[in-house]
This record gives sequence, C-alpha cells and structure tokens, in this order.
Amino acid sequence: MEFLTRLRNIDRRVISTLVILVLVLPMVLPVHLPTVAFPATRELRAFIDTLPPGKLVIVACDWDASTKGECQPLTACVMDYLFRRHQPFAIFGLAPQGPELAQKSAEALALKLKCTYGTDWVNFGFRPNGAQTLIAMMNDLPGVVKKDIKDQPITTYAMMKGVKKLPDVGLIYEVTGTGILDAYLQFCGGVSLAQGCTAVIGPEQYTYLQSGQLKGLLVGLGGAAQFETFTDFTEPDGYKGGQGMRGMGSQSLGHLLVMALIVMGNLGVWAAKRRPPAEPPAPETPVGDAA
Repeated sequence: MEFLTRLRNIDRRVISTLVILVLVLPMVLPVHLPTVAFPATRELRAFIDTLPPGKLVIVACDWDASTKGECQPLTACVMDYLFRRHQPFAIFGLAPQGPELAQKSAEALALKLKCTYGTDWVNFGFRPNGAQTLIAMMNDLPGVVKKDIKDQPITTYAMMKGVKKLPDVGLIYEVTGTGILDAYLQFCGGVSLAQGCTAVIGPEQYTYLQSGQLKGLLVGLGGAAQFETFTDFTEPDGYKGGQGMRGMGSQSLGHLLVMALIVMGNLGVWAAKRRPPAEPPAPETPVGDAA
C-alpha cells in the first residue's frame, strides 16, 4: 500500500524524462503499428489511379512552419505516390512558406525515385491574393503563373502541354491547417478536389467528402500514415513508412504513457484511502509531573 500511495506524487522530472523518451525513440527506432486505411484514404488513391497518364495534378501547399509537423507528411506521401505512378504534378501555394517547404520534400523524394524537375514535377511557387488568383487561373493558368521558382516560363515544360486553365488539370490536392478550402470550393467549380488537413479541422471537412465535393481526404498524421501504408511508401533506408508512420509511433506511445500515468495516479489515490490511519503519537509527560 505504501508503494501504491507514492504513485500519487511521482517526481515531475521523472515524468518529463519518460515523455521525452517515448516521443524521441520512435523517431530513431521505428515502431511498426498496424494501420488500417479509412475509406476517405482509399478514395484518394482510387481517384489518383483513374487519372489518365500525363494528366497534371496540382499539389496546393497552403501551410507553413506552424503546421509543418502534420502538413509536410500529408504532402510528401501523396507526392511520393505521384512520383511512383509517373503522374506529373505542380507544387503551388497561397501560403508563402508552403511551396518552399514542399520543394525540399519533393527534391528528397525525387532523389530516391530518380525523378527529374521539369519532367516529373515543377513548382509554381507562392501566389498572393488567394481568391483573385484562383479566379484568374480558372481562365488562364499560364498567364497567371507565368514562371516557376527557377524563373523559367512554365510553358517551356512538356508536362504543361495542354494545360491552358485550371479545369485542364486532373486534380487539386490541397493541404492546409486553415479553412482556405472554402475558396477552392467556391471559385474552382468543375475541378476535382482532394484535401489533406490537420487533425483539428478534420471533422469539419468530412461534410465536403460526403457531398462528393472532395474526392479523398487525409486527416492529420494518422491520414498520412494510412496513405503511406496503403501505397507502400518506403524510405531510402528500407523503412516501410515515412514521417507519418514515425510520427504516429511517437504519438501513440505518448498517449499510452498518459494513460499509464492516469492509472497509476488513481491507484495511488485508492491506496491512500485504504491505508490504515497512523497511530497518534503518545502524549508528552510534563516535566513538573515527572518530579
């Protein structure tokens, strides 16, 4: 009982050390957890598989460093699958940091899969004024974008042949941690949309999936891990899975630790209530009485 009672007062330094260990270790020593792809994840892959060869996909990276932990794996897992299917895609973003951060992921994936910039993918870069930009791209995409991040006219790339306006692309896969999807839904009528989003806004997006306005949906690290598993994502070192799987390993062990600490704390309270009360100390004899 004494041991159980002490569980109520575990030193915070011990707890902090345990939290660091369970979050960091899965990043170094991957934890392979069974992952089942949700229907929304399966729908995204199924739609990509229906795209004609050579049909351009736009990967809209409307995220920045504040949501990189979730949005980068959500972006990388789909780019990896597009690379392996030899489906050309263009990185694009209405957030300043998104296209730049996505470019780094694309370069790493391209090195692994031996893909070439300008043939397998291009990067349109950041474009301000979201609504106005989307409206203009619906009528004249090359006229709005003009040049890529390498300062080359996008019309010089063979993969852009036949892409005169936004409805000419096969899919816009939009990744974000904000509510910017509403702009795409409002101004990109006739263009197939799919989304990857942070877990906190995921529940709001299922409405668009059920209505058919989204062709697929990946939510948070779990969505990235599901897509990685479902599409056989493999890192250069042979690890099956990417940042999504690694992140879910840390997240899952962190949740288990929290649950274990809750159980231990409750056991401590239970033991304290059932511990026999301590005997009161014997009263002291006054010095004068002793005489």
